[in-house]
Amino acid sequence: MRGKIGLLLISPVLLLIIFFYGYPLFDLIRSSFFVTRAGVNEYVGLFNYQKVLSSSLFYQAVVNSLRWTGLSLAIQLSVPLILALALNQRFWGNSLARVLMLVPWIMPTVVVAIMLRWLMEPNVGLINHVLLALSIIREPIDFLGRTQSAFLTLVCANSWQFLPFGTLLILAGLQTIPRDVLEAAWVDGAGVWQRFRYIIFPLLGPVIGFVFFLAFVWNFNTLGLIWLTTQGGPLNTTLTLPVLIYRRAFRGSAMGEAAAMGSLASVALMIVGVFYFKYLWKRPT
Repeated sequence: MRGKIGLLLISPVLLLIIFFYGYPLFDLIRSSFFVTRAGVNEYVGLFNYQKVLSSSLFYQAVVNSLRWTGLSLAIQLSVPLILALALNQRFWGNSLARVLMLVPWIMPTVVVAIMLRWLMEPNVGLINHVLLALSIIREPIDFLGRTQSAFLTLVCANSWQFLPFGTLLILAGLQTIPRDVLEAAWVDGAGVWQRFRYIIFPLLGPVIGFVFFLAFVWNFNTLGLIWLTTQGGPLNTTLTLPVLIYRRAFRGSAMGEAAAMGSLASVALMIVGVFYFKYLWKRPT
């Protein structure tokens, strides 16, 4: 009975979610079966999917997306954990540090992209100026224009923008750990590493899993930063799936192909989401 009442209470919100998220997804899948010619939608069945799955550029974009997501996750899980552990300590300026941590998160992506292009500019950019002054490099480097550096540069910038969100979530998890448990472990002779390994990290598991899931979706869907800086270049080095979808939809006027790629990406993310919520369901409380 309680379950039915609870379902009844949340039904208005569920209907809104279905309308605002379910309908666009339905329309995306529907569009993937059509080709627009002379302003008229023509049903073509699985033609768009066949064209996408036979394109080498699509597979290159998928591989780049997986590389992008994997490298970003490595940074966005390790660095926020270290920062959260530091911010959880009592020191002068702790509150100010927590406020300043929010700056990358609240900055619009357009501003981040403009700053990145200015900082990495080979002739007047601050990064090149500092590296040349310290004699680390002998000539300016076009970080965003070289295939060897563009990808990693954007990964670092993207991770920098996500750091506050992950840090504050992990910090909130740290502050739920009872201090008497840590003090008891300290009295029993447990060192810093032992307390982290056997007490702190296991208790942070659900929070880190949540950050992992959100970061995975965030990174896999990243478009703005890449498009505003390299647009997938140089030589498709930074061409991820969202960038390819945007390019085909608005530069190539191939809305059907873009919808097919978007549908495949949505299914992939749904599978990840199913596994994540299945893990939450089975996890003992």
